[in-house]
Amino acid sequence: MLRHLGRLLALRRLQGTLLLLGERGLGKTTLATIIARALTCERNGPSATEAPRLWFCGECYACRSIAAGQQPEYVMIRPLGQDIKKEQLDEKSGALYGASLHPAHLSHRVYVIDEAHCLNETTSNQLLKLLEEPPRRTVFILVTDKPQLLLPTIHSRGMRINLLAEPPARLATYLTPDLPGISGEGIAEAALMAAGRYVDARALALDPAWRASVASLAEALGTGSGLLDRAARAAEYELAFLWTKELADLGLDMAEAEKLIDKARLNELKRQALITAYDRAALWLVRHAPPARGFAPAYFRLTARIRQNVDPLLAQAAFSVELTAGGGGRALPEQAGLSR
Repeated sequence: MLRHLGRLLALRRLQGTLLLLGERGLGKTTLATIIARALTCERNGPSATEAPRLWFCGECYACRSIAAGQQPEYVMIRPLGQDIKKEQLDEKSGALYGASLHPAHLSHRVYVIDEAHCLNETTSNQLLKLLEEPPRRTVFILVTDKPQLLLPTIHSRGMRINLLAEPPARLATYLTPDLPGISGEGIAEAALMAAGRYVDARALALDPAWRASVASLAEALGTGSGLLDRAARAAEYELAFLWTKELADLGLDMAEAEKLIDKARLNELKRQALITAYDRAALWLVRHAPPARGFAPAYFRLTARIRQNVDPLLAQAAFSVELTAGGGGRALPEQAGLSR
């Protein structure tokens, strides 16, 4: 699929809608940005000597303006709160302004709709008007980890690309030659905590303190004791990681981001950070110590409550009570300590 996509990009024949699907954290939004840059790069084109690829030069006007977040014909649309609003998709005054027009600066106009499952029925139908008869030089890239929430008519309009997580053992083999200074055990730990996500695994492998915070939270999940402090510490690492990725996706520096990223988006990143911290810790716990009876249902309720905007402090307190009622916890054995 990626080879076919690379050929379409090199020939400038990509048009219509792409659906990038897969679990959270697999790099879908990053891939969307790469596709946009490869499509619009002034130096990317068909070659008789090279196979088609997702390539961009990084130096032309298109590449530099997208990377700097200063390209009006490359637009990233994200939910405001829990939904993508009708006003965001307005063709006259919203983010889709000019979508039906021929591009003036790039070879294509590119609209990336991140967390596309946050389109409600109204905004989905609003978007469909463009997707049904897409302008010739306009490409829509819809990114989601919940494709089942998209309308069937949206699915039928797009080329689907499914991103899959790698098994920890295979991921570790990819990391080993890239990180010669990290022990094999440290790489294995990072690969497990990353749940098959290369970028996460690499960052975890390079940061023993981050891995230690995950293991510490795993111990708290197993016992139900000290949960709040350890979760907050692990979530700090996750938020810093998500924030760095956000800046890169939007082409912003820290000062610009503080002005342009609204409170609703920041709160969403904090919620994602906390959930991801718990997910990593749960993986570590399950691998190294059998969880207490009743752990699984209590854990799923915990993360569901956080996703539903329940106060995290209340959600975590409820988990501790439910875990204790389900039969108590078990501490992680000493041999599960992290390697540096």
